[in-house]
Amino acid sequence: TTHKTLRGPRGALILANGDPSDPLKKPERAVQNIPTLIDRAIIPGLQGGPHNHQTAAIAVALGEALRPEFIEYGKQVAKNAKILAHELTSLGFNLVTGGTDNHLMVIDLSNKNISGKQGEVALGLAGITVNKNTVPFDKRTPFDPSGIRLGTPALTTRGMKEPEMTMIADWIKQAIENHSNHKMLKDLHKQITEFVVKFPLPL
Repeated sequence: TTHKTLRGPRGALILANGDPSDPLKKPERAVQNIPTLIDRAIIPGLQGGPHNHQTAAIAVALGEALRPEFIEYGKQVAKNAKILAHELTSLGFNLVTGGTDNHLMVIDLSNKNISGKQGEVALGLAGITVNKNTVPFDKRTPFDPSGIRLGTPALTTRGMKEPEMTMIADWIKQAIENHSNHKMLKDLHKQITEFVVKFPLPL
C-alpha cells in the first residue's frame, strides 16, 4: 500500500522483475513477462480510468522517501511503536506478540470485557483511530473480533515522539475502561483535540 508508512495517497504498487513490453500485445506466460502480464490484468482487466492525480501523489511520496528525513521518520516510527507497546503492556493490555519490532501492534482485549469492535467505536468517539482485528485462536467472529490494531506512522508524521506515546497509552486505557460512558468519551475527545493542535500535519 502507498498510504500507510509511505504516507502517500490511498493506493498500491506492484513491484516485479522482468522485461516490460507492449501491454497491447498479449505476451507469452513466462517469468520475464510478469510486468506486462500484471499491466494487462489490471488495466483493462480489473480497472480502467487511472486517476492521474493519484499517480502524481504516489510519485511525490516516493520522492519524499528518497530524502534523508524519511530515514529519521522511519526510525522514529519504530521507536514510538516500541514505547507505545511497552506503555500499553504496563497498563495491563495484552499485545499479541508481547511487543513490536515495526510500526504496528495488535491488542487482545479479551481480558478487558470488551470486543475489538466496541473498542474501535469507543476509541473513535474519543478521537483515536484504530481498527478491529482478529487475534490468534480468536473465539469471536472476524466481524466482531477480540482485538484492535494500531500503528504509529500518523502520530510520527505529526511530530510526536516518545513522551506523547505515554499520554496516548493512557488515553487508550481511559477510553477502553469507560467504553460505555459517552460523556467521558466526549470529554476525552475534547482533550485529545486540544492536544493534537500542537502537532499540526506537515504541509
